[in-house]
Parts: sequence; C-alpha cells; structure tokens
Amino acid sequence: MSSEQFDLFLILLKLKSYLVSLLDSPSSGSESMDITEEFLDRKFPERKEEIIELLTSFNINSDAQIAFDEKIHHKFKEIVRGREKAFHLSSILEKFHIDSIEETVKERRVEEFRNARDQKLKEIVSVLLQLARIWAQRSDIESDVDNFSLLDEENLIRPEEEAHLGRLGKDTSASFESISKITQLYLEQLIEYYFKYGGDLSLSEFIKGLDEFKSIVRDKYNELFKQSGLDPTNIRGDK
Repeated sequence: MSSEQFDLFLILLKLKSYLVSLLDSPSSGSESMDITEEFLDRKFPERKEEIIELLTSFNINSDAQIAFDEKIHHKFKEIVRGREKAFHLSSILEKFHIDSIEETVKERRVEEFRNARDQKLKEIVSVLLQLARIWAQRSDIESDVDNFSLLDEENLIRPEEEAHLGRLGKDTSASFESISKITQLYLEQLIEYYFKYGGDLSLSEFIKGLDEFKSIVRDKYNELFKQSGLDPTNIRGDK
C-alpha cells in the first residue's frame, strides 16, 4: 500500500471511529451522510468531495452503514485499491494524451518539412523552365543571325534587314546575359536544396566540380590568348 493509499485508508478508519462514538445502534443512525460530511468538513475539507464520491461509488450511502457494517473495513480496502487504479488509469490517459500531442506536433513538423521541400522543388523546376524558354529563344535568334549574316556577306542584305541584324546583335547579348543570370539562380537554388534536404555529400562534390569548371574556363582562355598571339598572364578566367 502506497503512502497515498495509507492516508486515505486512515481517514476512512477515523471516520468510522467518529461515527461509532456518536451512534449507539444502527437504528439510531442517520440514513443520510450528514455526519460524515460534517466530519470531513471539519477534519479534511480538501478531500471531502473526493471521499464522498468514492463512498457512494461503492454503494456506501449512510452514516449508519459506515459505523455498523461489519465488512466495512474490506470495503475501505476496495475503495483504496480502486482509488489507486483510477489514479494509474488517469496517469496512463494523461501520458497517452501527452504522447498524442507530441505525435501530432511531430507529424505537423514532418508535413511542414515536406511542404517546404516540395515548394523548393517547384521553384527549381520553374527556374529550369525559364532557362529552357530562353534557350529556345536563343535558337531562333541564332538562326536569324545566320540567315542575315549570310545575306550581308553576299551583299544582298537590304537596309531594313541590316537594321534588324543590328538589333539581333543586342538580342544576342541580352540572351547570353539572361542565360548566365538564370543559370546562376539555378545553381543558388540547387545549393540551398542540397544544404537543407540531405544532399550535403553531393553538395561537397558539386563545389569541387565548380572549382574544376573555373580551371577549365581559365585553360580555354589561356589557349585562346596563345592562339591569338596575346599575353595569357591576365585572363578573365582567373577572376
């Protein structure tokens, strides 16, 4: 019996002793629990409602029953055991409720993680679609440039076509610039995705690859400068 059980059992014994001292016989006893309530009000007010509820739940409904029932001690023990079981059940339910809340929070965090990851994927796909559109436009620009350049070489180009060829040159520069910027944006998005969503090992290899790209560009500039008879010591690939 735990200390809490013992305390409750002791209160019930004191209640019985008090009622026996007041009542001479079962016939003189009250059919209500007025004396019991009065005793609990004076001695254990903080536990009155709990004890009255426990007594009635075990069909103990009068002062006389408590005072003169020969088996009342056994019922007191049942009450104490039942109170402890109820306490343990309450603890289990409370723990289950807490666990349930924690599980809900965990599920919500997982869902938020998935939503954020899916949103990032959509952003990356959107950037790639933009890049694909610009490359498609690039193909049309280069085709027009080739056609008008051929006319220019044959001295067959008309003034309005020559003006259009000049505009195509500006479109070509703008197209290259757009491709570079959107590619840079894609790489930034890719790095962020790898970093946040478990691609850290791939990210490490990717960064090494970027360094290799710089080396490749530097070598190409170096070779181009040599072929042109220029000094390759200060080339754009070194920046």
